[in-house]
Amino acid sequence: MDTKTVSILVVAILVVAGISAALVLAKDDGDASRNLDVNLEIYGNADGDWKVDEADAKLVESWIDANENNDTAAIDELKGRINLDFADANRSGAIDSKDVEQIRAIANGTAKHLWFLDGIQQEREMDIGDAIKKVGCEYYSNTEAMLILGQADRIAAVDNAPYQYLDFYFSPQQKSKVTNMVNMNAPDYGFVNTLKLDVLLIFSSTASYEAKQEKLIGTDVLYLGLYNPDLTNTAKSNFIQGILKAGYIFGAVDRAVDYTNWVLDYRDKMLDIANSIPDEKKPVCAMSNYTNSYFENGTSNTIPIYSSIDPLGQAVVLSGGKNLLQVLDVTTSGYSHKIGIDAVFNKHPVDHFFLHNVKYTYGGAVMSSTPDHGYLQDDPSQMADAWKKSVGQPLMGDETITLLAGDFRNGCTGGILLAAYMAKQINPDAYSGIDPLKMHAEYIDWMGISDYDITKHGVFFYQGQAA
Repeated sequence: MDTKTVSILVVAILVVAGISAALVLAKDDGDASRNLDVNLEIYGNADGDWKVDEADAKLVESWIDANENNDTAAIDELKGRINLDFADANRSGAIDSKDVEQIRAIANGTAKHLWFLDGIQQEREMDIGDAIKKVGCEYYSNTEAMLILGQADRIAAVDNAPYQYLDFYFSPQQKSKVTNMVNMNAPDYGFVNTLKLDVLLIFSSTASYEAKQEKLIGTDVLYLGLYNPDLTNTAKSNFIQGILKAGYIFGAVDRAVDYTNWVLDYRDKMLDIANSIPDEKKPVCAMSNYTNSYFENGTSNTIPIYSSIDPLGQAVVLSGGKNLLQVLDVTTSGYSHKIGIDAVFNKHPVDHFFLHNVKYTYGGAVMSSTPDHGYLQDDPSQMADAWKKSVGQPLMGDETITLLAGDFRNGCTGGILLAAYMAKQINPDAYSGIDPLKMHAEYIDWMGISDYDITKHGVFFYQGQAA
């Protein structure tokens, strides 16, 4: 087969030869607020919408005037419109003219400091704008977020996983300035301190957050929350909050808003389709890992299944599927839940297994048993071998198995890109108007990468044929 694996399944489903000729990278120029049902967690957002602007400044001025004049009627009316906590834009403990000055500085892009809530609702204060010259990015999501916001020149270091993608992510001039931090799950703090980073964007909100804040000298350690998408509920989405907050931190507000709307436009289209499919007609999907010892060698008694709070679980919802955890009535607060083999194969039929792969881990390791995949891999042979191994395990019957690149879960799309590819497999008729190749090309364009043809390069989505 001449076409590359990224489009093997999609082209087969679409039954269209040469679909790449139709790719158009158009962006919607409509109302920037159309999808943003978000209470932006930046202090200064007094009116509780998705931005800090002149409306917030005027609202705070009205509050100050009403209190100075003891205008109880005006105070009562304003109480219904103002968030007094976030009206204190400089966190001084009082709402006064200094807050109005801070709000206007945020709105016009001249603020030197920013107070906000991070991805775990911890209050933060940071120097922003020109003060940030050197940024370290953990894992793919943060690296890709910075590229999307047009901040590649500020990236000074990444961990070992995105470092493998230097030739894809960066221009020759840019990549010559990027250092490999290697293992950021258990960092070499002495080494990382020599990099003198202004900001480190971390991948995980685990206990290491506090350790990194303590041990990295002169570096603002920040968790944006990109790993918690919850795209089906915009108002509660840490991913959406994280992108918008990053826009203010790095002076790229318009870009952040535009990208957020790109994500949400596709989210809305796919969620509308998903909601139109009767629940009893939704295919049952089990989102798991190829490297689980059951699929790799048939020895495990359990299989991890990803939940709806994970990007993989979000993709199930957006593609019109039904998560196996939902079918089994399993609730979990974690990203995944281990299910016994008997429950997976005997208590309820599974229509589709989607197996996530990670070649380069957040801990700096290279997983030799994981098949090669991703943007820089054009040869699907290792994915094909892994697929044959997984479908040949005991108990596997007529279930469809598809191998997924780790980029889908660990990148910066919140699950929408994977959902598009999945939808063309599990609900092709319903999602006939969704073009995952076009979406993927647009995403690459968002990252500022102009010389990569997604229909000719990359190994992302493999669902082969039995020998």
